Amino acid sequence: MQSDNGLTPKDQSWINTKCRSIAKLERHGVKERFLRHELYMLGVYAFRKFHHTDLPTDPLHPGLCNEHTNKN
Repeated sequence: MQSDNGLTPKDQSWINTKCRSIAKLERHGVKERFLRHELYMLGVYAFRKFHHTDLPTDPLHPGLCNEHTNKN
């Protein structure tokens, strides 16, 4: 079942779990660079799932209209 915002309940649950996990990592003192990467990838995941597309093959090019998009 899909919600109005484009994310399924399963997507929303994964995002919530990932947010809690990232917060726990921060409390345990992981490097700032790793936290930034995790937060960036969470944003890419949410953005792409919202628009019903697969994750990009190259996360540095997360746009919807480029040649780095998975065609799966």
